[in-house]
Amino acid sequence: MRITLEFHVAHEVILPIHYNHIVQGFLYKNLTDKDYRSFLHETGYQLANKTFKLFTFSRLLGKFRILKNAGMIAFSSPVTLVVSAGVEKFITDMAETLIRSEELFLGDNPVEIKSISVHKKLDPTDSIKIKMLSPVVAHRTVMEGGKKRTEYFSPWQQDFGPLVRNNLLKKYQIMHGDLPENKDFRVIPNGNQEAKFARIINYKDFYIKAYAGIYRLKGNPELIQAAYDTGLGSKNSQGFGCWEVVE
Repeated sequence: MRITLEFHVAHEVILPIHYNHIVQGFLYKNLTDKDYRSFLHETGYQLANKTFKLFTFSRLLGKFRILKNAGMIAFSSPVTLVVSAGVEKFITDMAETLIRSEELFLGDNPVEIKSISVHKKLDPTDSIKIKMLSPVVAHRTVMEGGKKRTEYFSPWQQDFGPLVRNNLLKKYQIMHGDLPENKDFRVIPNGNQEAKFARIINYKDFYIKAYAGIYRLKGNPELIQAAYDTGLGSKNSQGFGCWEVVE
């Protein structure tokens, strides 16, 4: 399930350039069910030794200016945010909370919810062209010199596809209770634009390498739907892997 939130502000929304954790905190804060909020924040949905939150969100969308010396970004009204989840409860709880709330803050900025738009179900085919609304992450943790190190992969590297597919299969299994018969799922980059689409995001003092841009998804439409709802790749609940169809 997916919604778009439209925020209106009297002046500007001023946030750190790397603001993913602020938007994530806003979403968690606006879940009324405290037990569910605590479950998502502290535990999440588990499969083997992996944990998933099964939601994702876009970058903030709208006109903005960079306050370079301050390391801040200032958005002009209106500002929109796309939020998507594989569990309907997340969206319905949050939407109801936002509608009832008299006072909302995005970071230190007072904001007003002007509208909440519910998206139609995607109903994908086995081949669609997409645009990332927040960049996609594929990573692996490796041991090096007795210490853990995170290795990131781009959509142009061989390891990217299997990592994203295996991550998606786990999320699908959590949502549906079993794996699909057709496990085909591929992410095909649109041309050789690796350097152009690369993004380095600071999330709570951890640097994450992710990729924006245009891609084609091919494979089982049920898996494409799951990727649409929960996000493509990993670290979705930190604001990565949200996308929209562009054809």
